[in-house]
Amino acid sequence: MSSAPSTVPSFVQALDQGSNPFEAIQAGRETLKQFTEHQFSQYDQGAAVAELVKERSTFIDQILKKIWHHFIPAEVPAALLAVGGYGRGELHPYSDIDVLILTDAAACNQEAFSQFITFLWDLGFDVGHALRTVDECVSAGLEDVATATNLLESRWITGDYELYEGLMNIWNRSDFWPSQTFFQAKFAEQETRHKRFNDTTYQLEPNVKESPGGLRDIQTVYWVAKRHYKASSINQLLQHQFLTTEEYREIEAAYKYLNRVRFALHRFKKRREDRLLFDHQQHIAETFGYQDTDEKMAVEQFMNSYYRNVQNVVKLNEILLQHFREEIFNSGQPEIKKINTRFKTVDQYLDIQHPEVFKQFPSALLEIFLILQHYPEIEGIRSHTIRSIRDNLHLIDEDFRNDTINNALFIEIFRQPHGVNAAIKRMHSYGILSAYLPVFKKISGLMQFNIFHAYTVDDHTILVIRNLRRFFVDEFAYEYPTAHQIAKSICKPEILFLAGLFHDIAKGRGGAHEVLGAEDALEFADQHNLSEKDGLLLSWLVRHHLEFSGIAQKKDLSNPVVIHHFAEQVKDHQHLDYLYLLTVADVCATSDDVWNDWKNALFLELYNETSKVLDERSSTPKNRAKKALQTQERAKDLLAKRELRSLDYQPFWDSLNKTEFFSRQTPNDVARITKLLYRAELDQIHIHLQNQTQRGATELMIYMPDRDYLFAHISSAMDKLHLNIMEARIYSTQTKMTLVILYILDNELHSISDKQMHKAIVDKIQQQLALPEIEPHEIQPFLNSRRVRCFETPTEISFHKINKHLSELSIQTKDIPGLLSRIGLALKTCNIRIHDAKINTVGEKAEDVFLISDTHDRAITEQTQKDKLIQALLDLIET
Repeated sequence: MSSAPSTVPSFVQALDQGSNPFEAIQAGRETLKQFTEHQFSQYDQGAAVAELVKERSTFIDQILKKIWHHFIPAEVPAALLAVGGYGRGELHPYSDIDVLILTDAAACNQEAFSQFITFLWDLGFDVGHALRTVDECVSAGLEDVATATNLLESRWITGDYELYEGLMNIWNRSDFWPSQTFFQAKFAEQETRHKRFNDTTYQLEPNVKESPGGLRDIQTVYWVAKRHYKASSINQLLQHQFLTTEEYREIEAAYKYLNRVRFALHRFKKRREDRLLFDHQQHIAETFGYQDTDEKMAVEQFMNSYYRNVQNVVKLNEILLQHFREEIFNSGQPEIKKINTRFKTVDQYLDIQHPEVFKQFPSALLEIFLILQHYPEIEGIRSHTIRSIRDNLHLIDEDFRNDTINNALFIEIFRQPHGVNAAIKRMHSYGILSAYLPVFKKISGLMQFNIFHAYTVDDHTILVIRNLRRFFVDEFAYEYPTAHQIAKSICKPEILFLAGLFHDIAKGRGGAHEVLGAEDALEFADQHNLSEKDGLLLSWLVRHHLEFSGIAQKKDLSNPVVIHHFAEQVKDHQHLDYLYLLTVADVCATSDDVWNDWKNALFLELYNETSKVLDERSSTPKNRAKKALQTQERAKDLLAKRELRSLDYQPFWDSLNKTEFFSRQTPNDVARITKLLYRAELDQIHIHLQNQTQRGATELMIYMPDRDYLFAHISSAMDKLHLNIMEARIYSTQTKMTLVILYILDNELHSISDKQMHKAIVDKIQQQLALPEIEPHEIQPFLNSRRVRCFETPTEISFHKINKHLSELSIQTKDIPGLLSRIGLALKTCNIRIHDAKINTVGEKAEDVFLISDTHDRAITEQTQKDKLIQALLDLIET
């Protein structure tokens, strides 16, 4: 393709002269640098990556030969072998150079070999190396399948060729990784690797090599083929009729595409990089020629293409490995059992009775998944049956979708007591879901370019159904105990699973996806002959699937009006139960780290409070005043049991009567706080910390003489300690004291149990409160995380008048370190008082809600006042 760099002769000359090692190293580095730059230039001009990685491998071969012959005398019985990707003859610009030095005696010329490897390091190579005899290779290979795989891929570069031949002969030994054992080990290795990525191809920041559907999945097929058939390439599988021509084209295209992406990553980062991170995605989308449109961002178009390729790899990997399993483990007469006229099992794998089954009985394309549910002992589907499913997807047309038998079969899959998740996952993988539900096809591989959703829309949907199914299984009761208890009362789980299927089905179409999805769900229910009641429930769940989470995380759950309004929306316990389960499953399917004890406590509080309102026997008050009286009565009973007379603590209660303390705190909290503070000196600062296990957070309570802008000071202190305020309640008493109650979590969103950290929090708050003012320069400049920097999140600020005393301030903006400190300072500069704060972070976005007033406890109503606050917030947040 191209000539070697012009520095090669000078490097060879410097190496041959040997008088000045430094000169040879410098010349070698310059040669490698020029070659890499030359390849990048070729790539930028459109050269095929498949040719570039082969060219690099060949070039490195020549360099290593020269160095080998310089350091290793010709008479030394040793050979230099390439292993790993280098052994396959594929080298990306910054890949490791994996070599094996094969000798006939381990102690042979150790110093020369050491000088050889050291020189490679000096040149800048990232060398993975081993020095072994053939016997040592056998021992190491038997101990570790990865080492054996390296030997399988080994390629002679230079040195004693007979030694290399002797090494290759080990594959003729019956005791060295026979095909069955090798297959089992590589399959287990792949399963373990996939589990590291949650068995999904659609993680939003995939690893091009290691993620499901990545290069490793193709290489696994190649390794098994090479071991069993001595095949030197995927192409040779065509000769063994293990691949159809179309499958070969698909897997070859995917392999070239993934290598192109990997080469682009190395080109962009100027180092080894296999992770397709958000900022990498944006850059590669641009270099691949994608452009933003009204419908999709360039990066989303690029990632859709990426996901299509990896999904093809996953399908082909499954077919081919299953085919190998059948071939390798075929030890005689198979055990065949008839199921019906269309299906049978062959050695515990499901198979069609004859090749024309799906053409003659198209409904069998759905029936096959019901059979898998009915016979849990079946281990999977035979490879040619999977092929036949894929080849006959065209049979799922409008007539198929409108057929009452097919409609009944589809619904029946969701009604089964076992195997629902596995069936839906297979239906998605084989293309059945997209074919049967054209609306689902629109979300297949659809990425949401944000941090909150770790998966594409279709994979997220499958995970939601998985989570819902686990709520019903006793084995997984420990994961979500409340959800498990509620699930036991659900009469029709299939409606819940279908709600999971449809909840995000309208994403990417423009408009509110919950509204459009509800319409799709209602149309589906009508077509599939669901009862009117079930159809309305399904549609309602899709329409309202965002509301439970939004209210739990953004609204004041101590306000009876909020709870009663939500209870009116959910109507009854049935709707509440279904919605709670759908919401928990949905939230937990967004990413691994989104669920925590704090969020669990909020969801349970909303569920339990709404449940009380829906219970006709409940005496739940409908306004704050009644709730406050009810709380005081119950708290008095609790305090009496602790031998406290109301005469003793009544002054403390009187001081809080004009606040919302009694309507916002539980009777237990009122009793506990009263016992702690009723004798507190009014000219001192009192700070108390304790873990509130029922709330999943650490409670920080500060009782001190009145001082405006306390939130600004406290949030600044928390910021300096890298702690997160999740909720804040601020009460100003009649005795000119302020009671602040905050719920805080550490940087990993866990409660803080370490006593030393408790002391550090107290010390930092006291230190902060000793300062007379907070100035803008005291807030440390923020450094966005690597992920957050990739997103443009405009700041949105809105006001809503609650009553004549309070306004609700909503702020949506990029989640930056020190955000609350900045908000607190902005409120201070505008003479705004905070009474309550609820903090919610959704991926790269902060969605914070504050109840505010002016310093005279009046709602913020004047537009000039609002404009001034908005400008102050923007100046500090977006600086």
